[in-house]
Amino acid sequence: MAVNKPQIGGVIIPEETSEAIKFLQENKTAMVGKFTADSMSQAPVEGVQKLQDAFDTFQPEVDVTHETEDGQEVNETLFFQNLTAFSKQGIIDQSAFLQALQAEEDNYQSLIKRLMSNKAFQKLLADPQAKKAFIDALNVMAKELDDADAN
Repeated sequence: MAVNKPQIGGVIIPEETSEAIKFLQENKTAMVGKFTADSMSQAPVEGVQKLQDAFDTFQPEVDVTHETEDGQEVNETLFFQNLTAFSKQGIIDQSAFLQALQAEEDNYQSLIKRLMSNKAFQKLLADPQAKKAFIDALNVMAKELDDADAN
């Protein structure tokens, strides 16, 4: 028989409430993986009361392999001491390879922002002949840089 009135120490939870499961937004990705070595062979752990206790006890980590533009592999180990370590910035902060990529992306974004706010550059892009001449000049400079790197 169900109790309809709260009693000492009891709380009635209406059936209309949803579970404590929050669905991921459509633009998010869940990363599921094994973050502890031989986790199935470990004896059950007692006394873990807080999330930080779980991080301290299990010390999750994962070995990752990045591939550079020229196909070389870069191996790194990521350690997770708290939930923020799973965020994009938390992962980047642990990886020298990803930090270099982030710096490169930031430089490109800054350059794009400066070029798009430059009135003279906007005029150049509006004129098809000037745009083609500019692209040709950029290609010549890129070839010169490649030739200088080869020597």
